[in-house]
Amino acid sequence: MVAAPLPRDGSWSNNSNNSDNNENAKRKVRQKYKRKRIPATEKERRRLSYERQAQYEELISKSGDEPPSIWSFECLFPKAVWDEEVIERDLNEVKKRDAATIGKKSSRNQKQQQQQQQQPKSTERLKTSAIGASSMMRVWREPKLSSFILPYVMEDVVENTKAFLGDKTRDSTKEETAEAEAQAVADIFTPTVGPKPSPNATLSERLGAAVIETNKSGKVDLELTRMVEDRMYGYRRGTTSLMGADGSVQFREGVRLGNPLPVNAARLNYHAKMELRHHRTEEAQELYEEAIRIDPRNGRAYLGLAKCAERRRDYKLAKECLKTGIANSVSLAEDGTPDSGANPFLLQALGCLEEKAGHLTQAEALFIEAARSRPSHAASWVALAQLRTEKFRQSAMAGRVCYQTAARELEKAGKKPSSHVFTAWAAMEYKKEGDVRKARKLFHMALKADKRCSAAWLQLGCMEAKQENWAQAEICFETCLKFDKRNSRILQAYAIMESKRPESNSRKVIELFERALKVNKRDAGVLQPYALYVAELGDAESARDLFERGTKVNKRHAPVWQAWGVFETRQGNPEAARNIFQQGIWACAPLGGGQSGGYKCARLWQAWGVLEAQEGDYAAARRCFNRAVDADKRNIAAYRAWTMMEEELGNWEDARSLFEWALQQFEPGTTERKQMWQAYELMEQNANNPSGATAVYQRSMREVFKLQDIKEEKEKEAEEESLAESLKTVAEVEEKVDEKKKEYDVMQWDQGSSSSLKAESMESEVWMNKGSIEGKVPNAEMKKQRTQTQER
Repeated sequence: MVAAPLPRDGSWSNNSNNSDNNENAKRKVRQKYKRKRIPATEKERRRLSYERQAQYEELISKSGDEPPSIWSFECLFPKAVWDEEVIERDLNEVKKRDAATIGKKSSRNQKQQQQQQQQPKSTERLKTSAIGASSMMRVWREPKLSSFILPYVMEDVVENTKAFLGDKTRDSTKEETAEAEAQAVADIFTPTVGPKPSPNATLSERLGAAVIETNKSGKVDLELTRMVEDRMYGYRRGTTSLMGADGSVQFREGVRLGNPLPVNAARLNYHAKMELRHHRTEEAQELYEEAIRIDPRNGRAYLGLAKCAERRRDYKLAKECLKTGIANSVSLAEDGTPDSGANPFLLQALGCLEEKAGHLTQAEALFIEAARSRPSHAASWVALAQLRTEKFRQSAMAGRVCYQTAARELEKAGKKPSSHVFTAWAAMEYKKEGDVRKARKLFHMALKADKRCSAAWLQLGCMEAKQENWAQAEICFETCLKFDKRNSRILQAYAIMESKRPESNSRKVIELFERALKVNKRDAGVLQPYALYVAELGDAESARDLFERGTKVNKRHAPVWQAWGVFETRQGNPEAARNIFQQGIWACAPLGGGQSGGYKCARLWQAWGVLEAQEGDYAAARRCFNRAVDADKRNIAAYRAWTMMEEELGNWEDARSLFEWALQQFEPGTTERKQMWQAYELMEQNANNPSGATAVYQRSMREVFKLQDIKEEKEKEAEEESLAESLKTVAEVEEKVDEKKKEYDVMQWDQGSSSSLKAESMESEVWMNKGSIEGKVPNAEMKKQRTQTQER
């Protein structure tokens, strides 16, 4: 064995240095990617955020140690946000358009007058038009193309020549006109610089010499040439006309000409998706932009760019990306048939973005448009059903219609059943109707469609846990964790279930929460229940640390702020709770929100109102409840808390007006409306008003009976329609039945008996055949007829 040579630098004397260097190399953290460009929309969003943060800090500094009162909360939104572009367009767009139209008409009239006054000579006009034709022909640099296009250009030149010389050559002879035309054409295709072609050269040779000389002079506009070529070859030029003589692909300025392979765009989209999954937004954005450059018709890249902008909370840019994709992308179904409208995936994503912004009407219109574009797009139906049942608080029937339509369209298109459709349907049946049996059946249908559907296992486990079927819930969570170990939502639900279990083990619960945080350290949805469980165990300081950690990792997570504020309220720290509620509203309020801060702040306002009611400041509580209702008109928790406060104060008229207003916000038959009816009746009983309670009960029952009648009418109409369709189908089937297979009506007739025919019956058979009567004559009668015929 030969020993390895020792290094001359003496590094062999201390081997520990090498191990330290290796450890340091492993510890090197990847440097953060420096952004190359920042969109203007993101700069504007940052400016508004910094500006409002400065205003908030100034407000805190002026108030001293104590947080500002609720009455000065208007300072958080001191100025209205004016959209200068919209205002300018609304006020001056029509005036500018009219002025531009008038200016164009006047300039056009002036040009026509000048042309009529100054009529150039026929030869000069001929040369001008011919020179214009020659400049258009500069784009064809190859002799083959020039010889191919030349006949068509020559026809136009000759026609223009005849038109221009028409006035001057009326009195001249045909020979002089032909000589003038030939001379004009010769002057056009004769180069002014360099050696001139021979007089006997053909027109194609003269054109080629002129083009070569023009290219040498450097007077060709490359951008205009490229534009003309693009118009000639279409939006994307094929590789047939862009291949070289040797079959190689042509390049221009380092860029390949022609259509690239679709696999290149798909590859870029995949790598961009991986970069976005690892939170490298800038790299993902560059890859998506390159994919759009390669294939502008693919909608995946536009959807990826919108996700990148949404990660930076630049919702304006995200909307622009989606709208651009809807205008440019082309979507095809799996069988190759084009959609009847725009890209349904982009429409559904834009609808979700509008829903997050609180524009529920626009979101509903986009979901409907996506479903019409491709009826088998299940995500659009699910989003539409959840919007109507959860945000619009419509009845379960509205969502049930969407889910049934989605399942029917998938079956009609020949696709497999969607597990997500059945999962969302089952969750709605359980939450809205409380039908556990039907929900369990739908969950099993979802798992039958996809055994590894994590959403179905999660929802089923949560439902079984609420029904206190602890063993079945544990089986659901453990089954899902076998193939989806890094699902923080499953671990969170599993931990919450174990915490509510009668014989729960705190170590197991804490271990599950820690596993979920190990998967995603920035998940505020895990930190909130973790903090509440620790608070139940009695460790208030650790709970505060977890709440603070949740607000830092995700400032816009309203449930964390609400839980923290309620915790401080129960701990007897109202001032700290007020400060937490105010910070939460400031963090969760959108940049373009009003005084109430938007949909996410409704829970915070409601919790703040409960705090003020407990502290005895009822005016501030009413103001908070008013803000909560303004942020979410269907916030039933705010209505209930507000009415309960008015009941305790004895303001029965105010409570009645609140109930009447709340009942108008919910549709008949919904769960929320039923709860409001029950609370209204209970309030009248507490007010010692039995007649009022009876009137409320009668109104609620009248509404139930009316809904029942409507339901029965709809069922009756459906039965009549189904019966009519069945009768129509039976009639069509009867008409198509082959006549040979029809049954014949058989009848018996008796001719009586005679002495000569005692042994033989005179019974005969008669049947119908195609409308004619056919009979079977007895043998005796047949013999008798034969003898009579022979005698004759």
